[in-house]
Amino acid sequence: MKNIFYFATAALAALLLVSCEPALIDGPEAGAPVAASELQSAFVIDGQYADAACTQPQADGNYIKYHTSPAMTVQVYNYKADGSKNVLATGASGVFNITPRRGADANQPFAVATINQDASIVSFNSSVNVYVPADLAPEVKVLTGESGVKAWKWYTIGESCWGNCGYIGVAGQANVAAGEIPGLWWGCTPEQLETEQLDHTGGTVYGYGSDDAYMIFNEDGECISYKADGTQIAKGSYTMNNYDPSGENYLYGTLVTEGAPILMPFQINTGGKRVNEFEVIYVDPNMMSLIYKGDNAEWGWGEATWWRFKNASDPDAALAGSGTRDWTYYPMNGSTWGNCGYIGVGGQANVAAGEIPGNWWGCTPVELETDQISHSGGVAYGYGSDDAYMTFDSVNGTVTSYDASGNKIASSTYSVENFDWQADYKMGDLKTDATGSGILFPFIINTGGKIATDYELLYVDGTLLSLICRNGQEEWGWGEATWWRFQPKK
Repeated sequence: MKNIFYFATAALAALLLVSCEPALIDGPEAGAPVAASELQSAFVIDGQYADAACTQPQADGNYIKYHTSPAMTVQVYNYKADGSKNVLATGASGVFNITPRRGADANQPFAVATINQDASIVSFNSSVNVYVPADLAPEVKVLTGESGVKAWKWYTIGESCWGNCGYIGVAGQANVAAGEIPGLWWGCTPEQLETEQLDHTGGTVYGYGSDDAYMIFNEDGECISYKADGTQIAKGSYTMNNYDPSGENYLYGTLVTEGAPILMPFQINTGGKRVNEFEVIYVDPNMMSLIYKGDNAEWGWGEATWWRFKNASDPDAALAGSGTRDWTYYPMNGSTWGNCGYIGVGGQANVAAGEIPGNWWGCTPVELETDQISHSGGVAYGYGSDDAYMTFDSVNGTVTSYDASGNKIASSTYSVENFDWQADYKMGDLKTDATGSGILFPFIINTGGKIATDYELLYVDGTLLSLICRNGQEEWGWGEATWWRFQPKK
C-alpha cells in the first residue's frame, strides 16, 4: 500500500487521539518532556519476521517486533491511501505489520509518537524495508481479480439467487460449476428479498433487494456491500481459508467475514440473524456459491441457507477466466446477431439482461450461414451452428473462433479499452486486429462480408457478453449498427 504522510504537529495531536479503534496512549511517567531524538533512541526494533508470532526471522519480514527502553507507551502508525490514519501498534513493546500492495516500494515509512506529561506530542518518522508480494495469494485473487478489487452481483439462475436447501455437506451432489445448489429446496429473486421475503432481514429494507446491488472484495481484506445507487450498506473484513480450487473434497474453502458485509447476510427463517462464516461450495473468477450450514451435520438434510454471485466488474476474468474461456452464441427470443438503430446512450434497454438498445432484428446461429449468408459475403466459414464457439486467451491476448467440430476459423489479438463497469452506456471498447477478428461471425450487417474489428463493449460480466459495431453511426442517429450476444460455453 502506498502511504502518504503529513506531519503537521496540530494534526498529529488530533490523530493520536482518534483512529478506527480510538486509544489514548500514555506518555513518560514523569520528568522533562521527551524530545523526538530521545524517543527515537528509545524505540528499538528487535527484528523482522515472516509470521505474526515472530518465530520465523526474515530480513525483509512484514512483521516487525519492537520494544522501548526506557519503557514508554508509544503508538506506531502510517497512513492509508485515502490519507486516514492507520494505527499499527500501541504499547511499550509489541509487533506491527506492514504488508504493501504489489508493486509498492519495499522501503515503507512509518511514524512513532508518544504524549508527554504536559500533553505535548512528540514523534519521529522512520522506515523499514519489507517484503512486497509479487502476486496476490490465489485465495485472494479469485475474489479480487488481478487488479486487487472486484465487484460481485447476484447471479440469478432459474429465478433464484438466495434461498434454502437441505444440508448434505459432501461433494458430487450437484453440478456446482454450473451454479447448481446441492439439496436445493427454494430460492427467490433479488427483488423478492426485500418485498415478499422481508421477514428474513428482520423486516428492514437495507438495499440488498436489487439486481444492481453489489459487494466489493479488495486485496486489503475488505468486503463492502452497496445499494444499487452506490450507497454503502455494510463494511467488514474477510478471509478465504483452506482454499482448494479443485473442489474434490466438497469445499472450495471457507469464507470468514467480520461485520456481515456480504449481500443479504441473513440466515433464512431466523428473523434477521446475520452470519459471518460460509462454506464456499464453488468459486472461480466468475461465479461464487455459498452455504451457511448452521448446526447441521453432514447428510443431516437440516435447513441451510445458500447464496449465488457473479463477477460484475472484471472484464479480463469474464472474457478469459483464469487463462482461457470459451464463449458461444446466446440466442434470446430466437436471435443472437442482428441489426439495431444506433442510439449510443444509456438507459434505453436492460443490457444486463441481454437486451439490445434500438433492436430491430436478429437471427439464430443456424440462419447465419443459410438464410443470412449474404452478410458473410456468401461464404460458409463454419460460424452458423449453435455449437460454434470462440476462445479468449488472456495469456497470449488472442481470441480464436472455431466451428462446431473444433476446427479453427479465424484468430486475432484483442484488447479491452476504456473500461468502466458502472458507465451509463457501454462498459468500454473491445478491439481486435485492424485486418481481422476472431469474434464469432465478425461481419457488419448488410455490407457483403466487411469484418468488424472495433466493437463497443455494451455489456460484459461472468455470464453475458454483448457487442455493438456502430460502423460510424452518430449518437441518437438511429443509423444501422450490428450487434452480437454471447454466453459462456457450458
